[in-house]
This record gives sequence, C-alpha cells and structure tokens, in this order.
Amino acid sequence: MNISIPAPGSSKSSRFFERFRKHSLPYFLIFPAVIALIIFSLYPFISGIWYSFTSIGWIKDIAKFIGLANYQQILVGGVGIARLFKLAAVQTIYWTVFSVAGQFALAMATALILNEKFPGRFLFRTAVMVSIAMPTVILALTWQWMYDPFYGLINHYLMLLGLIHDANTIWVGGMNSTIWPLIVVAIWRGFPFMSLMLLSGMQGISEELYDAAKVDGANVLARFWHITLTQMRTTIMITLVLNLIWTWNSFDIVMVVGASWGMVASKALTLPLLAWIDSFRWSHLGRGAAVSVMSMLLILGLLFWSARRELRSVTE
Repeated sequence: MNISIPAPGSSKSSRFFERFRKHSLPYFLIFPAVIALIIFSLYPFISGIWYSFTSIGWIKDIAKFIGLANYQQILVGGVGIARLFKLAAVQTIYWTVFSVAGQFALAMATALILNEKFPGRFLFRTAVMVSIAMPTVILALTWQWMYDPFYGLINHYLMLLGLIHDANTIWVGGMNSTIWPLIVVAIWRGFPFMSLMLLSGMQGISEELYDAAKVDGANVLARFWHITLTQMRTTIMITLVLNLIWTWNSFDIVMVVGASWGMVASKALTLPLLAWIDSFRWSHLGRGAAVSVMSMLLILGLLFWSARRELRSVTE
C-alpha cells in the first residue's frame, strides 16, 4: 500500500497561490485603466511641468533646461507676455466667478422647480439634459451664429425690442469684445449639470423636516434657508468645486465662440486660451506650459482656500 506524503510547505504554497488568484483578479481588471491613466493623464501632466522649465518651441524641438526663465517672462514686467498674462488672469477670474455664480443661481431655481410634483415633470427633467448630451463644439458654433452681427438672432430680436440701435453690433470675436457674452454661453451650457446635482441632493431631504417646519410656522424662505441649504451644504460645495475647475479650464467655448485673429488683444482672453496661443501659434511651447502651470497653481490655491474654509466651518 503506497501512501503519498505531501512535500513540506506544499499546502502553504497552494493556499498562497489560491489567495493570490482570488485577490489579484480586481488588480488585473483595473490594470488597463491604470495604464491608460498613466499614458493619457500622468505623462502629459509631468511633461507639461518639465517643458515649463525648458526653451522648447514646438513639439519636435530640443528641450533645453533654462530654469525659471519662462516664469520670469510671464510674471515680471508690464509689456509683452507679462501684460497678456495679467490681462488673461483677471479675465479668467471674471469668467469663472460670474459663470459659476450664474450657473448656481439658475440651477438652484431649476432644481427647486423640478423637485415639485406636477404633470410632465419627467419630460422637463429630460429636456434639461439636452445641452449636456450635445457636443460642446456644436453648441458653441450655434451660439457663434446667434451672435453673428449680420445674420444672428440676438441682434435681430434686440432690435425688435428696442434694446440696441445698431443692427450690426459685434458681440464676440472683435477687438473690443468683452468676456460677458461668453459668460452667457457658459451659464447656459453649465447650469443643467449643476441643476441635476442639486436636484439629487434635494431628493435626499426628508419631507418630515419640512412638515415640522410648517407646523412651527416657518414660511417658504425660512424652510429654504434653514432646511434646504443646510441639508444640501455638502452637495453644493462639491458641485461648486467641480464647476469651478471645469469653468476655469474651459477652452472650447472661448475658442470657438470668441475666436478671431484679434482675440489676443481683446478683453475676452483667458489663461487656457493664452497658453494655447503662446504654445502653438507663437511656437513658445515651454512658455505656454509655464502659463498652464501658473493657471493650475491659481485654481489650486482658490480650491485650497475654499476647502479650508469649509472644513473650518464644519469643525466650528
């Protein structure tokens, strides 16, 4: 009678490989996503920071390390790229603050309406998502046509209402064009997503809180201020932070709607647009990367300040 005796450690090794087979499957599944993240996100991010310290002019140019020379050019002095950087920074702050504020006001009103029960509510909720589903470039081209000084609908109806006296008013793309017509486009483009985020937060508020407030005699404004806004504080902060980042780095609306050969000297210049112009139109890829890095530091500082303020208010 033959009795097979397992080799020492064979049971331990088999259990090890069995545990490895069970626990390694999730890592194998996310491995392609990690590789794609490194190639398409991490590598461009690191290479962009590296290029900002070099004198590279175009994609296949030799990147020579020059230290902080690019940052010195965009920050020191009041002429050339330094003047444009300061102008773009101010315009980007206007663009972001007023766009997000308008999006929030319109989104909160929309969410409050869609949170009520009325016939056809599902259709209205679906209609809000139309602008989200459409490509931004198509929407931007549509707004560019609406702002057209000769064939646009905006000038046509403003003339009918008597709000303007020049039927060929140039709103975008001109040397004297401002950032405000583009802010209107950004508000219209961004408020549907924010309204859905706020609506999801409203759906999680218990009706018992409102019923108790009604019993205590609280009116509509008091219920909105003390219940709705208080219960949605986290949702509001997350939504505002996301829209701040997206709006600050927005390029397509400014580029497509406000595109013109004189947009560098116009009052509609933003930091993402300046980085693109300096990198690919003026062939200063290193300096354009420095503009992008400075833009990133500015938005990170703003987000750090808002997050610190929020954490401080929560702890108090």
